[in-house]
Amino acid sequence: MWRGLSGADVLRIWEAGHGLPSGARALLVLAAAAPAAAPEALERLPLGARDRALLAIRAATLGERLNAFADCPACAAALEFPVDVDALLAGGAPDEAVEPRAIRVEGYHLTVRPPDSRDQAAAERCPDAATAEALLFAACVTATGEDDRPIPVTALPAVARAAASDVLIALDPLTDVSFDVACPACGCGWSLALDVPAFLWDEIGHHARRLIGEVALLARAYGWSEREILAMSPTRRQSYLAWAG
Repeated sequence: MWRGLSGADVLRIWEAGHGLPSGARALLVLAAAAPAAAPEALERLPLGARDRALLAIRAATLGERLNAFADCPACAAALEFPVDVDALLAGGAPDEAVEPRAIRVEGYHLTVRPPDSRDQAAAERCPDAATAEALLFAACVTATGEDDRPIPVTALPAVARAAASDVLIALDPLTDVSFDVACPACGCGWSLALDVPAFLWDEIGHHARRLIGEVALLARAYGWSEREILAMSPTRRQSYLAWAG
């Protein structure tokens, strides 16, 4: 379903995504990589399945090698480490809607569904992380008692809330992607979360700026239009750049 992004796609996404929140940028990428998909279908993808799709698009566009960067919280050393994209894609949820799951915990009947881009858009408008987390939980979990009367999720006991959180992760594993990292300089270890949309957006920005430089150089050297230059394969474009240098 997901194709790699062309140079024109990258520049269009980069231009349109300026000033937009992370979730909206992710939808721009999905729409470009699946032009036949309905926008509503993309918005309904669970966030973990969405991130799985973003990783597949990234691999098809820029290759499967992915390096992440972090600063050690103890000694501030700059670290670079590889991320196994294949392992993430193999362990994620399918690229489709996930059916809600019903569970019973200590007399409470809970129905749990994974959050999607519509939920994220609402959460991104919240004033702080705690409020956003509460909003997402309330959007994805409904509860009733033994008498089938609705119960606010804020009134659920801790054990019921924990059970619902476990189901959320089980339904959509890539919602929470983290890695155990150790600093070779000082030995400090910690867990590093990978924000897939933010990471991909940074890469799109680097790629777009590089493409703009290539277009400017080739247009100046040969008088070609942006469309003509971007329509070339990367191999041919690099060959012309070598001669134009």
